[in-house]
Amino acid sequence: MENLKSYGRTELAQIYFPNYVDRAAWRKLRGWFSINPRLSPLLQQSRRTFTPAEVKLIFSELGEP
Repeated sequence: MENLKSYGRTELAQIYFPNYVDRAAWRKLRGWFSINPRLSPLLQQSRRTFTPAEVKLIFSELGEP
């Protein structure tokens, strides 16, 4: 996990689900967040981006894409 950067939510979703269209990829990733107690608070934010610290948490919970 080196050089972590901020990611837009759709951008990150596309990295995890490259064969899905943007909206479907975000819905799928959002579903994973909703069942993970450590990631579900990220769904409450109004921002459309994840900070490097949040990306680190996501990668630690879901594994690097």
